[in-house]
Amino acid sequence: MNNESIGIMGGTFDPIHYGHLILAQHVLDEMGLKKIMFIPSGISYLKSNKGTSDKKHRFNMTKLGIINNKRFEVSTIEIDRVGNTYTVDTIEELNEKYPNNTYYFIIGADSLFDLVKWKNYKRLFKICNFVVTNRGSTYTDEQLQQEIHRLKSKYDAKINLIRIPDIEISSSEIRRRVKNRLSIKYLLPEDVEKYIHDNELYI
Repeated sequence: MNNESIGIMGGTFDPIHYGHLILAQHVLDEMGLKKIMFIPSGISYLKSNKGTSDKKHRFNMTKLGIINNKRFEVSTIEIDRVGNTYTVDTIEELNEKYPNNTYYFIIGADSLFDLVKWKNYKRLFKICNFVVTNRGSTYTDEQLQQEIHRLKSKYDAKINLIRIPDIEISSSEIRRRVKNRLSIKYLLPEDVEKYIHDNELYI
């Protein structure tokens, strides 16, 4: 896995759905990346993990969700880590294992404005590229461009803005629908839907 440009999709993936997959494929194509690595999160220090499904289930669902795309892969790098999960540690570990690769961490537009709250964000800007997508954004294009310009000017951050189709699917809505005995068909891959029902998740 040397000398490759790799996109990183982080998240709880509770569950993974077509919104995640469409976004990942769009970034893969637009950025000309070799592959996308899906990294189910461990214990995030920025989010409460209360109510989050067991990491085993989240990994299994992610694996099932990407199984038909040879340019998608899933990593246990964060769920294997003890304690809080920090993106900077993940990138450092990947760079140590595969020093010739270039990583592009994919984030939603709202996360762009929180980057300076991330652990060792200045270090992160030095060792990782970012791809910002407009998925679920509450900001205008002009606001996004202004913040990207500010981070580039102040921290020499490497940030790309990729516009994707707005797919109104969320993991929280899928969980709500399962709890209320409503169909989740066409919101996520069939194998993931079956896994949810077989393991009685979200009920």
